[in-house]
Amino acid sequence: MVEVAPRKDVPVRWRAYSLAFKNADGDVPEPYRTHAATSHQALRVIEAVWADHGDEPIGRLYTEIGTRFHTQDLKSLDAVAAALEATGLDAAYLDSADDERWDTEIRGSMDEAIERVGTDVGVPILVFRDGDAEAAIFGPVVSPAPTGDEASALWDGVMTMAWSPSFFELKRTRTGPPIL
Repeated sequence: MVEVAPRKDVPVRWRAYSLAFKNADGDVPEPYRTHAATSHQALRVIEAVWADHGDEPIGRLYTEIGTRFHTQDLKSLDAVAAALEATGLDAAYLDSADDERWDTEIRGSMDEAIERVGTDVGVPILVFRDGDAEAAIFGPVVSPAPTGDEASALWDGVMTMAWSPSFFELKRTRTGPPIL
């Protein structure tokens, strides 16, 4: 999305989806459960930022947090604090990490996503709008993330599939860890 949005003039509204909520009753190994809890705290911070600033800083904040969590393997609230600083946002937003009032916003965002694509998916979930028409799809999951013309071509293919009412799923087994 970060690569394609400016290339294709795509407006983006980033929304929260908590794996801590999604997998609360599931059989998830402890390291993933701990990471999901920290990621959930980060989502609370993001929701607080959005409430004050709208969409404008959210893509950058998600990218900064994601870089620290996934590329640098810094899965902590210190990483969220560093991401806030890197995006020029007030460090006081970190106080939102433990504020459960943001969970209502997160659950609402998840409910909207599930309403569009169902429960047997993960993230990312993309929702496309054209006037009153809407299409939604889980994916794509890519590694490494394409850039340039390759990213644009993938986007075009994903949009074609998403707008096709007969398309449901396309998948293959991962052959290695994510390349970030």
